[in-house]
Amino acid sequence: MMYSWSRRTTWSVRGVKMKIQHIPLQVCKACIRCYTGMYESEWTRICVFFITLCTLCCLLFGWVLFRDPCFEWDIRTSLCNDYENGLIAGSLCYDLCAEELSLLSNCIDQNSHISVFKWEGNVIKARLPEKDGTQSKSVSGTLFNRDSVWEGMTRNEFSNVIKKYFSHILGNNDHSRLIERALSFADFNKDGQLTYGEVNSFWQLLQIQEFQTLFIFQDKSVFPLLNGTCGNLYSHEAAYYPILYNKNTSSYIDIAFPNRYRWNLPEFPKRLHISLGLLEYVYTTMETENTKFYMCNFSPKNFGYTQYFEMKVSNVQGIVSEPFLNTTLQSITCETDVDCLYGDVCKSQCNSDLGRCFGVGANYIPDLVKICHILQDYIVYNLPVKLKYTLSHIVADCIRIGKKLRRKSPSMILVDQNLALDRLNQVLWNELKYEENKWLTKPTKKPAVVL
Repeated sequence: MMYSWSRRTTWSVRGVKMKIQHIPLQVCKACIRCYTGMYESEWTRICVFFITLCTLCCLLFGWVLFRDPCFEWDIRTSLCNDYENGLIAGSLCYDLCAEELSLLSNCIDQNSHISVFKWEGNVIKARLPEKDGTQSKSVSGTLFNRDSVWEGMTRNEFSNVIKKYFSHILGNNDHSRLIERALSFADFNKDGQLTYGEVNSFWQLLQIQEFQTLFIFQDKSVFPLLNGTCGNLYSHEAAYYPILYNKNTSSYIDIAFPNRYRWNLPEFPKRLHISLGLLEYVYTTMETENTKFYMCNFSPKNFGYTQYFEMKVSNVQGIVSEPFLNTTLQSITCETDVDCLYGDVCKSQCNSDLGRCFGVGANYIPDLVKICHILQDYIVYNLPVKLKYTLSHIVADCIRIGKKLRRKSPSMILVDQNLALDRLNQVLWNELKYEENKWLTKPTKKPAVVL
């Protein structure tokens, strides 16, 4: 009796276990029948398709809306923490941290360590915060020394540090005006005193090659204006059209129409005005801070213009001073002349005895010759009859200066450059002053009506 009861119990337990084990299989079968039955109706299939599509669109929209490609949150958090702790300062810090304006909302580019934003016609650039505390590389080729500035630094001490730095970059000339301008710029709140945050911020900015170049040429009309900083973040005006033209493209249309780049160029009087800005750039880089500057990545893509057709240098990354270029070239080890290259066009010769490059040679092609190559593509076509012969010949003579470098002394080449510049400037201005140039007049705000 006992045996039969236990046997029945064992079989009952086994039956329950088997039923439990089959539950998942039965559930899966029921789901499959429900899923296949659901698609028997065409209307149901359409509904499921649109629900799935809407779900994917919502996910995609959320990803686009909340993604942070330029690390805006990290940059803002890092800058505002340093600002609250008095480690940095700047005219944009209050707007960024206290007013919480969306200065960094429009991301336009991001590379390994620089994020680029656009806000109200200005370009804002900021370095990503360093996570490992490593030092930043400066334009001078030396490691950024954080001990160069310190808490309680006086104005005279900071002036001496800046003087030594500019002498290294620009040569041992008189830079007193530049130093005074630097001290005035570093005093962001204009109280006549320099705090550690102000000194530290301006010193960080000087390590950025683009900011350094823009600051040196800040009083020159052909360079963008700096209009705000915060720590290592800085803002400058953006060129309305960032490039003059793009001639070297490899599309099939450009092969069939090699002059297609001219189709969208401005009208002739406007191009004349922009060309005068190109000549002004040559004047500027020949005389600023008693030294000569070179553009080592020369291209028409480095020049743009505003909505009033005023030429602006849109890319200053390759502009370096002659002392800095000499020092950099002479530090390059070489076997042949091919190794002696800085940027794209700044070349030198190799000293095979020392295995080092020479500095900038006397036969270096001047930037004026390269500007004249741009003018040949930009304005010397479809010229008015009265201007065609004169302008085309002056531009051709300017280009030929580059072929006379080995036959003439540097002083004679400089005379030829100045003569070509004066002739080009005179011809362009004489033609422009007889044109009806309403676009040169900037609009003024309408005065408020007093009731």
